[in-house]
Amino acid sequence: MSMDLDKVAERIKDLMDSKGLKQVDVVKAIGISKSSVSKWLNAKACPSGEYLRRLSEVLETSEYWILNGEYPYSSYEDIDDAMDYMNAYEESMRDHYIAELGLEPDLPYSIRFLQEEFETKMFSEHEKIEQQYQLSAEQEREIEEYEEWLEWEEKADDFIENRSILEQIKKYSNLSMFIEDFKYVEETLRLQSEIARRTNTNLNKTLFYNQEDSSMEPLISVGAQCSVDLTKRTIKNGKFYLIRRNSFYGVRALFSQSDGGLLLQCKNKEYPDEKISKSKIDSLEVLGYVYAWTNMDPW
Repeated sequence: MSMDLDKVAERIKDLMDSKGLKQVDVVKAIGISKSSVSKWLNAKACPSGEYLRRLSEVLETSEYWILNGEYPYSSYEDIDDAMDYMNAYEESMRDHYIAELGLEPDLPYSIRFLQEEFETKMFSEHEKIEQQYQLSAEQEREIEEYEEWLEWEEKADDFIENRSILEQIKKYSNLSMFIEDFKYVEETLRLQSEIARRTNTNLNKTLFYNQEDSSMEPLISVGAQCSVDLTKRTIKNGKFYLIRRNSFYGVRALFSQSDGGLLLQCKNKEYPDEKISKSKIDSLEVLGYVYAWTNMDPW
């Protein structure tokens, strides 16, 4: 679909006017050059990548709406409680970032821009400290190899457990029988119970799946533990589901199509979206709804 730059510019201008933002405000709020914003507003270029994401935050709309206008799905109005919590936490850090960076407090900065600038500042300060205790190249190499070994050994255990559980499905003639027999047998933890209660999901029918690739980054990292409610398999556009297709298992955002087909969406742009036609939809099985996940970043 070709991009109508005039309409993109019009949508950006309309939202800027409604929020009382000037061109210089947008420049400062998303950390981009004045000439780039000028090109957007004069229909000479189109925002993309990280700056499109930052612009959507400042204008409080979706990236899709900026580029295309009315969004065909309503899924983004129905966001997981987990995402609400994450977004609220990020917003709670806004004043801290602005104070630490010494920025003007009254501009509606993109939270992504603030995070990136703050992380750059912290990295620079940590780098100065580390220089005081510089290890030799050989020592650094040995430490790095050891840390990688520990990390992948832990992930390998998770992936083996994944396959062990998922292989049990093959023993059943259909998925419904597996779900009926399946029960979460470990001791119910308070946090998991609370998450299940808040998301209106069934902990006793929750399968814990460890993400095996980077297809859903940055939201779901490799090795992240995903909570999958096996009783919720009805497609709600934009929700995440654990799916099986032939020998493939993985997490995807699903969207029902008007022609009866299905769109499988990854969050990592390096992984292309996949459309399954109505005639081939039986080749895919939805195992359950991914209602929460825990990303881990080993020290």
